[in-house]
Amino acid sequence: MSKKLIITILVFASAILLAVLTPSILRSTRRDAQKADLIANHLYDSLYAAIGKPFVISQCMSSDTFLVNALKSEGDKSESQMEDLLADYLSSIKKKFGYLVAYVISEKTRRYYTSSGIAKIINPQRDPYDSWFQLFLDANKNIRLDTDRDEVYDYRWTVFVNARIEDSNGNLVGVCGIGVFMDELQELLSSAEAEYGLKINLIDNDGLVQIDTDSANIKNAYISEAISDKSTEKQFTYTPQSFGGFRMTRYMADLNWYLVVQDIGTGEKKVGTTILVICIYLMLLLILIADLSGQKDIPSHRFQKPQSVEDSLTGLPNRNYLKESFGELGIFNTTRYKSLVMFDIDKFKVENETKDGDEIILGVVKYAKEIIGDKGIMFRWSGDEFVIFYEIHADEAEVKFSEFCALVNKKLDVSVSVGVVEIDLSQSIKTNYHRAVQLCYAVKTAGGNGVKREV
Repeated sequence: MSKKLIITILVFASAILLAVLTPSILRSTRRDAQKADLIANHLYDSLYAAIGKPFVISQCMSSDTFLVNALKSEGDKSESQMEDLLADYLSSIKKKFGYLVAYVISEKTRRYYTSSGIAKIINPQRDPYDSWFQLFLDANKNIRLDTDRDEVYDYRWTVFVNARIEDSNGNLVGVCGIGVFMDELQELLSSAEAEYGLKINLIDNDGLVQIDTDSANIKNAYISEAISDKSTEKQFTYTPQSFGGFRMTRYMADLNWYLVVQDIGTGEKKVGTTILVICIYLMLLLILIADLSGQKDIPSHRFQKPQSVEDSLTGLPNRNYLKESFGELGIFNTTRYKSLVMFDIDKFKVENETKDGDEIILGVVKYAKEIIGDKGIMFRWSGDEFVIFYEIHADEAEVKFSEFCALVNKKLDVSVSVGVVEIDLSQSIKTNYHRAVQLCYAVKTAGGNGVKREV
C-alpha cells in the first residue's frame, strides 16, 4: 500500500472520528460548565455565610457605644479593671455568636484584649506578626479581612475580620474583630473539591491566595491570571481552559476578595481518552506527511508556565521567582547577598486616589534601580511593597537608601519607608524579611520618609 493511500485513509478516518466525537465533547463540556456554575454559586453563598456573619459582628462591635466608651475611658481605669471589663465583653460576644476568636486592641495602649484577658502588647518592632496592625491602619479601611496565623491559638491559620473603632468625632480609639479558623473553611471547601474535581480558592486583589484547602498555598501561591477575568459581584465569569477545563471567578465586594473555582480534572477525564485517540491519529498523519515531503523537523510547541515569575507592571521578579530560585524552604543558597532591604510607599492608598498609582510604582522602581545598580536583585513583593537582596553590607545600604528616599520625595512628591538588615544565613529568607519589616514599620510609626537599620 502506498504512502499516499495510507495518508488518504488516515485523513478520512480522522475526519469521521472528529465528526462523530466533537458533538459529544461539546455537550460534555457544556454540561460540566452548567453543573460547575450551580456548584460555584452554592459555594459563593456558603462562603458569604461563613465569613459574612463575622463580618457583620465585627461591624456591630466597632459601633458599640459600650466598647467605644470603654476604650475612651481607659486612662481612668487600672489595667486589671480594663482587663476584666473587656474580657467579660468579649466572653459575651463569644457565647452569643459561637466564635472562639474575638479581640479588641486599644489604640492608646496597644493592649490586645481577649476573652481571657490581655494577651500581649502590640509591638511590630519586637514581634513581626504585629505588623498587621499598622498595615490595617495604613489601609484606611473601616473593615478589612486578613489571613494570618493566630498566636493566641497555637499559630493556627485564621481569617481575621478587623474593624476600626472610632468615637463620635471620627477619632480612632481601637480595632476589634472576629476570627474564623481556616480549618473550618477548608472543611467547607474540601468535600466539593473531592466530589467534583474542582480547585476552590479565595484570592486578594494581587491574586495572592488567602484561602486554600492546602495550607502550604496560603499567602504563598498566586492565581494572578484570575484577576484579569474582570469579574464582578453580579455573576461568575467563565474562562475556558485547555482540555475541557475552565476557570470561574466572581468578586466578593464586601470582602474585597475573589472566589476562584477551577476545573482541575473532571473535564479532562471525560474527554481525555477521546482527545488522546485523535492526537494519535494526527501524530501519525503528521509523521507520514513529513516523511513523504522530506521534512525532518516537526515544529515544536511553546507551553505557557502555570505561574508567572515576573510582575506584569514593573517587569520585576515576584514571589514565584523567589520560590523557584531559593526553594520551597526559602533558604539563602548563596553568600553573595550581604543585606536585605524592604521598603514600601507611605500612604499609597491615599496617593493612589489623587495620582496615577501605576506611574508612582514605576517611578519608584526606576529610582530604586538607579540606587541598586548591578549590586542586587529587587522583587515586587506585593502591591507597593518591594524587597531587595543587596550585595553590600547594611551600613552602606542605609546610606544608599537614604539617598533613595530623598530622590523619590523630590522627583515624585511621595515618600517611602525603608528597613535594612544584615542577612543572617542561619535564618530563612522569611525571617530575615520580617526583621526588615519591623524596621520599616518603625519608620512609618515615626512619620515615614526614612531609613532604619538594625544595629
